[in-house]
Amino acid sequence: MKKFFYNLLFSILITLCMNGLDMTYHLATSWAVHLNYVAIKLAVIFLTTLLITQIIGKGKQEGAIISIFGPFIFYIYYLFANPTINRQIFLVDEQFWFFFLHLFFMLISYFSVLNLINSKKNWLKSLSIVILTSFSSIALDAIFIMLRWKLQGIEEETAASLMNFNLISPLVIIFILTSVLFVLIRNKKIISNIISGLFSSILVFILTNDLLHSIFTFIVFNISSFMILNYKIEQPKKILSKLNWLIMALLTFIIGSFYEFISRKIIKSISEFLIFDIIILNHRIRQNDLILIATIFLIISFVSFYKFYKLTYSKYSE
Repeated sequence: MKKFFYNLLFSILITLCMNGLDMTYHLATSWAVHLNYVAIKLAVIFLTTLLITQIIGKGKQEGAIISIFGPFIFYIYYLFANPTINRQIFLVDEQFWFFFLHLFFMLISYFSVLNLINSKKNWLKSLSIVILTSFSSIALDAIFIMLRWKLQGIEEETAASLMNFNLISPLVIIFILTSVLFVLIRNKKIISNIISGLFSSILVFILTNDLLHSIFTFIVFNISSFMILNYKIEQPKKILSKLNWLIMALLTFIIGSFYEFISRKIIKSISEFLIFDIIILNHRIRQNDLILIATIFLIISFVSFYKFYKLTYSKYSE
């Protein structure tokens, strides 16, 4: 259970940092950031990172694979999903060239965590801490802002127009300054979390005069700093045989490909049993729900194929 907890923190930290970097770039270059978009990206990147980390392990090769596959499968999802906002007005990163940008941000995030774990160079560890804590905090804070707007009844397109670089840039500066302070005093253990969190909270309150936001800022930074202080590398244990991994890979690929790539009209005409346009727990299953489920199957399929490859061709030991 401890191994899963460490891997969970590892995966959450990488996912948040990657999305923080991505959000900052989007808003700085006038591309839209909205809640549904962020939620899907978080889910896809996180699940990919967690499954590979838990089942296969952590390392340079795994980091490269995650950095390629996570953004690619997210691109596949957005290629087939229905728009939830007007993409002629609000530009999102469905263009293929964004895949390379997401790959770059994933590499930064993943190898920042690896440097934090493995590097013997203090300056590299310190730089990794600043990157991870500041951009993870930015991601969490942006999610808080968008969730609050949603609870206030603000429509997604309006929220996408309100979420801009003028709003996020002061927060980026505050969290970077807070992260630098955290690095300078981190040897004081838990006190460093509290002092740094209070520092960010006070700055946000001065900037926004918003008590709830400032309190959440304190919580956000402490979550980020807690994650970077709790990491450990453990090799995964054997779960399935090589043949079972191959069978799982093939089955999940067939199911995922069916729902991902075949027309929804064809699926509906085949059978309602295939879960289309029916109500489950008061939620009507729609096209994007099917595509997300199919995307999850494709992630499981890829990880299973990768595990099969590792068991077959590498010197990987369990």
